[in-house]
Amino acid sequence: MRNTQPAIQLSGVWKHYPGTEDPAVRDLDLTVYRGEILALLGPSGCGKTTTLRLIAGFERPEAGTVALNGEVVASEDRFVPPERRGVGMVFQDYALFPHLTVAENIAFGLGRLTRSARRERIRDLLRLTGLEDVHDRYPHQLSGGQQQRVAIARALGPNPQVLLLDEPFSNLDTELRLQMRVELRRLLEQLGITAVLVTHDQQEAMAIADRMAVMLAGHIEQVDTPEKVYHYPVN
Repeated sequence: MRNTQPAIQLSGVWKHYPGTEDPAVRDLDLTVYRGEILALLGPSGCGKTTTLRLIAGFERPEAGTVALNGEVVASEDRFVPPERRGVGMVFQDYALFPHLTVAENIAFGLGRLTRSARRERIRDLLRLTGLEDVHDRYPHQLSGGQQQRVAIARALGPNPQVLLLDEPFSNLDTELRLQMRVELRRLLEQLGITAVLVTHDQQEAMAIADRMAVMLAGHIEQVDTPEKVYHYPVN
């Protein structure tokens, strides 16, 4: 049975970028429940990444509200900065620090922990993501799949309430994409973490997500289980 407590709620959200005629997102309503994996699916330029950035706090909406676990983090008169939202983000290019080792990349963002607690947390994340044997390597010495795992481990380091993933498989070859889908689904289920995955790949969304939100021209067209969206599209 699905948890009915919302982890993420966007209500009537609008966002324009300077110099563009059409809004990036328009009158956007979206609810993601605690422990749920939701895929945001749609063509390039439809507003998927902007939606992630609004949740993370990298963008501020012009209208509407964004709430995380019942707390409003963005509205007309309130804005909570990204570092205080309890959100982890995995970027499309992974954004790893090239001069830091795997362990040092994962340690980034764990500065509030004591030295011993930080070491233990890094050890746990290395084990969780299968990176123990490469902990002292640098990003350029890793495969694409290993780099992706480092990015995920780093995002999970501070124990975020929500994990956001922006096209995390786009730099991987087909065989590795299939393998990483399974691994990511297993990891998210094991942690019970709320996650939003942006993708334009329907098969990817169906393999990973509990529900899919289909987006077009900055607006959510349909939200349902992957099977229902596939077999019963609203338009």
